[in-house]
Amino acid sequence: MLTPLFGPVRQTAYIVPDIETAIEDWGSQLGIGPFALCREITPLAGSTFRGEPTAEVVMNVAFAYIDDLQLELIEQVNETPSMYREAVERSGFGHHHYGFCVEDFDATYGRAMTDGFDAVVDAGVKGYARQTDDARKRIGGHGCGESVWNDLTRPYFDGIRKFLDEADDAQRIHELDLMALVTGGSGATG
Repeated sequence: MLTPLFGPVRQTAYIVPDIETAIEDWGSQLGIGPFALCREITPLAGSTFRGEPTAEVVMNVAFAYIDDLQLELIEQVNETPSMYREAVERSGFGHHHYGFCVEDFDATYGRAMTDGFDAVVDAGVKGYARQTDDARKRIGGHGCGESVWNDLTRPYFDGIRKFLDEADDAQRIHELDLMALVTGGSGATG
């Protein structure tokens, strides 16, 4: 079996028109859940979109796990131009990207650019919690998201996983304060 060029896939993400409807559909049709729902977050603050600084993208995001693969559902709730709006205009709602967490971000980013990927979004602080989302037209327009895998980013994935492992399976949606979780809190709201 071959290993993906950028390492293991840790996430798959879908753009959806309505987050709560999407959560219900994934749960009732595929048995996936429970979901951690983060409302009106701006995780790409301070990013560039196609090389230019961009206004904040406000979105609702939900996470669940399929074995060890994180499922991310994304609903953009403002009208700011973004990779999400661009993808919906190009091909409608649906699959958006595969997420890779890499220890050598600069080398992976350089390889992606050399191999014909196009940097769509670049966010974070070099050497800390940087991420980029790349598109490659030859694989159907689906993107690849690379995030630095280090002591600042592991809590993001590990914390969401722990939060969901401790969640009541009988309840499909669990509200999550993502920033509290990443800064060391439980992330539970209300």
